[in-house]
Amino acid sequence: MMNKHLFLAPLCALIISACTQNSPLLKGHEDYLGTWQNEHSELVIRPSGDVTYQHIEHTEKSIANETFSGSAQSDIKARVSSFGDQSFTIGQDDLSRQFHIDRAPYQDNQGHWKMTINGETFTRK
Repeated sequence: MMNKHLFLAPLCALIISACTQNSPLLKGHEDYLGTWQNEHSELVIRPSGDVTYQHIEHTEKSIANETFSGSAQSDIKARVSSFGDQSFTIGQDDLSRQFHIDRAPYQDNQGHWKMTINGETFTRK
């Protein structure tokens, strides 16, 4: 019985360690980590390299004195596959999404962290 515990303890430690490791692709890009939001989107970049992106787009159209409205939502969850100074990509092959970095993270006059990705300005929460 003692041998089982001697085997399980290191195995559990290895699994926990693997789950909490930082992605080497994010080295030098730590300012991007965190939860970033704006009116229509949320971008979460975790130290592990896991990314969640949600975007809601509202549309409104008027035809013959009637107004029609709708919305579309994009939800993407993937791991960072590349990260550079001008863009980063999440996912692989046909299931990938590239984000263009218009302005890297910076602090505004009020001390809020902001960045601009794909033309959208985000604030870190």
